[in-house]
Amino acid sequence: MPRYQGSAYILKKWDVGESDQLVSFVVADRGRVKGIAKGAKRSKKRFGGLLSPFILVQIDYFEKPGSDLVRIEGCSYIYYYSAIYADLEKLLVGCSLLEMMERVLPEQEGSDRFFLLLKRSFEYLNDRAEIGAFWYAFVVKCLNLLGLQPQFRSCIHCRRPLSVSGVFGFSVPQGGVVCGMCIQKGTSTHRISADTLALLNDWLTKPFKESPLVDVPLKLLGEVEMIFDSFVGFHVTRELRSLKVLKEVKKGLNIER
Repeated sequence: MPRYQGSAYILKKWDVGESDQLVSFVVADRGRVKGIAKGAKRSKKRFGGLLSPFILVQIDYFEKPGSDLVRIEGCSYIYYYSAIYADLEKLLVGCSLLEMMERVLPEQEGSDRFFLLLKRSFEYLNDRAEIGAFWYAFVVKCLNLLGLQPQFRSCIHCRRPLSVSGVFGFSVPQGGVVCGMCIQKGTSTHRISADTLALLNDWLTKPFKESPLVDVPLKLLGEVEMIFDSFVGFHVTRELRSLKVLKEVKKGLNIER
C-alpha cells in the first residue's frame, strides 16, 4: 500500500464504533482526503488527541487498494492556533470555513491551493485582534479556487465592462453583475454598488493582511452579506450551521448592548 506523509489540517471527524474515528482532512499537495483512524479514541501514542481543528499536524497514512478511505496510522504536532480557540467570534468563523471546505472541496484534488488558503486563513484569525469581514473575503477566495467565482467586472449578459460608479443588479442564479442596459431582462435578484464591487475585487486579488477587512462601511457590508449568503446557499451548499450560530451570537450581543 502506498504510504504518504504530509502537513495537514483536520476538517471534520466522526466516531465509528467504540474506538475508531473517520477523519476528513486537507493535506499539502493532495487536497481533501478522508480516512479511518483505527483506535484513535484510545491511542495517545499514535494520535494524542491531535485529530482536531485548528492544529497543524504531520499526518501519516496509507492508501488502501479498492477503498475510498485511506488508513491513518498516526500524526504528530506542528503548530496550534491557540488564539482561535480563545475568542468566540474567531472560533465560529473558523468552524464556518472548515464546514464549507468539508462540503465543497473535491477529494484528492492534487494541489496545495486549498491547504494554503486554510493556512493563511488560520494565520490571519490567530494573529489579528479584529477580524472584521474576514469570513466574506475567505468565501470570495474559496469560490475562486472552486471555479465558482461570481462575475464582478463585466455584465453577465452583454459582457460590457462595468463603470467605476453607480449601482447595478446582481443575479444569484446566473452568478454575476447585471448592467443598467440589461436590467430589464429581469434576472437581477439583488442590487450592488460599484464601491462594493471594488471591495470584492480587493478581497479577491490581495492577501488577507493587505485587504480592507476592518471598518468596512455598513452599507457595503450589508450588500456583501445579502448577496454572498444567498450565493453560497444557491450554488454551493445549504446553510452552514456554524455561520448561523455566529450570526445568532452577534445578534444577541447587539441586543444586550
